[in-house]
Amino acid sequence: MIKLRQAQFLDYSTIAKLHSDSWKKNYRGILSDHYLDNEVANDLLNTWHQRLTSPSENQYITVATSEDTIVGFCCLYLTEDPVFGSLIDNLHVSSSLQRSGIGKMLVKTSAKYICDHSEDKRMYLTVYEANTNARIAYERLGGINLETFKKENRDGTISNTCRIIWADASKLT
Repeated sequence: MIKLRQAQFLDYSTIAKLHSDSWKKNYRGILSDHYLDNEVANDLLNTWHQRLTSPSENQYITVATSEDTIVGFCCLYLTEDPVFGSLIDNLHVSSSLQRSGIGKMLVKTSAKYICDHSEDKRMYLTVYEANTNARIAYERLGGINLETFKKENRDGTISNTCRIIWADASKLT
């Protein structure tokens, strides 16, 4: 059974590992092989250590667990953007459990958090255009691809990126 809870500091290394494994599996051809093979694990370990050591006031991270093992996570920044609203900055699920509904649970939990803690009900995320499975999943949840733009990635490469929006997160709750 999948349980959801707020992330704790001690989760940072597990979140970083799940995140880097997800990128290694899903972002070949989007991010450079050198970055994925040599730098991503340490880069994301530092990122998650920082995010869980000194969280910003508007940050909310949910982890999905199965038998006390983290199998997914979602990082939300409440009212991050004056135009688009709250940002789902990262959402990743263990590859063995993709398409099991965990991602949907995490998106809906973020939407509920927005509804409970913000007057602005708008929500958005960005996703690589080449990440077709994720784009389809977000569109099935009512997300609309507002725009596609070029974005510089952490490794210096440039990728087409879609901005998926939900005008009213309450429709997901």
